[in-house]
Amino acid sequence: MRFGAHVSAAGGVDSLLARAGELEVEALQFFLSSPRTWRFRPIAPTSGGSTMEVAHALGIDRMVVHAPYLINLGSDDAELVRKSGELLGAIVMAAVHDGLSAVILHPGSHKGRGFAASLDQWSRAIEPIARLATPSTQLLLENTAGGGGSMGRTLEELVTLADRCGGEPGSVGVCIDTQHLFAAGYDLRDARERDEVASQLLGSFGEVRVVHLNDSATELGSAHDRHANLDEGAIGLDALMNFVDHEVFRSADIILEVPGLGEGPRKEDVALLRNGLASHGLVGPLP
Repeated sequence: MRFGAHVSAAGGVDSLLARAGELEVEALQFFLSSPRTWRFRPIAPTSGGSTMEVAHALGIDRMVVHAPYLINLGSDDAELVRKSGELLGAIVMAAVHDGLSAVILHPGSHKGRGFAASLDQWSRAIEPIARLATPSTQLLLENTAGGGGSMGRTLEELVTLADRCGGEPGSVGVCIDTQHLFAAGYDLRDARERDEVASQLLGSFGEVRVVHLNDSATELGSAHDRHANLDEGAIGLDALMNFVDHEVFRSADIILEVPGLGEGPRKEDVALLRNGLASHGLVGPLP
């Protein structure tokens, strides 16, 4: 298990890695291309060698990419699906080329048509992209909070989506967001429900490679995607630590996507995460 955070990539890879170094993380997540445009414009490369060589020198073991939220392979708008597929495919190819660990994707929204009605079209759109991923650079489908017709709201939907991807064995997996689970109705404060969710994930996927460990700014079952800083939301730090202390998460990157003071995770947020994980023996303590 490794601890990390979503980090701004403004200024390119060198600036990204400098920020990650200041946070003292072991894993980081970032946008490889601007999340606000359909044009694939990768961030400026590092000047000191390959991206992963420089990252490893800073003690960063894994780098994962979050795909832009613009992407929606579940839409009934053919042009939107085409643009989504082109952008996602370009990002996956670039991540594979750079030796990055994974590309994380919100599966998309059926916009009220219903999950079943959108599934075949979504499957046709994702299959050629999934074939670009590899066991070393996986495509990870993230569970969603459920608002706006989002696909992947339940674990059952996530299993169905992953099964439809195809691709090389081991190239497709899942990313689990704790706030999204809570907003979708999974009560992570309850020990029995935590155990059931972890057991279902283990049985369906074997392992979870990335966890977005976020507290929730909304109540259970709200269907709203609203993250809160650790121990400042409705779930609580103890429940979150107890959740990730399950076998299915043993090899996961535990990534913070919390707001901090409005600009993302701070060093103290990362320290709180690391101390929480260390209290369960999941990572080493702070020096």
